[in-house]
Amino acid sequence: MVSREYAARHQARFLDLYVTGFTADVPIYLDLAAKYPGPVLEVGCSTGRVTEHLARAGHAVVGLETLRSSLAVARERCRPYADRVRLQDHDLIHHPLPERFHAVFVTLYAFNALIDLEEERLFLRHARQSMRDPGIIVLDCFCPLSFVAPDQIGRWRLIERTSQGHRLEVRDRREMLNPLLEQRTQMFRIDGGPEEEKVTHRRYVAPAHLAELLCEAGFENIRWIQDYDLGTAQPIRPDDRPSGPFRVLAEL
Repeated sequence: MVSREYAARHQARFLDLYVTGFTADVPIYLDLAAKYPGPVLEVGCSTGRVTEHLARAGHAVVGLETLRSSLAVARERCRPYADRVRLQDHDLIHHPLPERFHAVFVTLYAFNALIDLEEERLFLRHARQSMRDPGIIVLDCFCPLSFVAPDQIGRWRLIERTSQGHRLEVRDRREMLNPLLEQRTQMFRIDGGPEEEKVTHRRYVAPAHLAELLCEAGFENIRWIQDYDLGTAQPIRPDDRPSGPFRVLAEL
């Protein structure tokens, strides 16, 4: 029988292989990190994909992650940059950090893992308390498949790719448990091994609602972009509806 610890480590390894080739968001973080002094705070650093890019560019990074299996992969990945990367198990829902940052990046849907509205409020309040003026926060936000391709909801799709010299086979299915909550089931194999299951949940937060939460937490100049070009950032309107993943920026 596979132990829970082994399963967690294997799923973290799968996640690292699955996302490591995605780099479209990296230029945004590199651009903003260069504009603000001091170390960068990355919340939801997972297996260290963005952390590594920031560190390689010479930035000091503090990465937060609550899944210890993912944190272990991130530590191994960022070992060459140990002089400027600090990774820790910390949940901003519970309390802010004692250190203050000018730039905070909440990467790749980490905010959408918060299922409860009060958790979202606490997270943003504590993120604000972990920042100093002038400061910027960027939240990379999830858009449900039901918005983009409703005919694909509940259907399995096959994904095959090679990553870090390993072969991945993934069967991926997304379902809406309610109008805001998406469940994603991934059945995966690494290098032809046994098929394993990974189930995750993500809660959609509309841009206008997120703007309200950020304003409530003490942020201002709140904007959003639907691509990866900071030059297209614009104020959020009440009826704005994304057509894909989007990013929200707010300042102190």
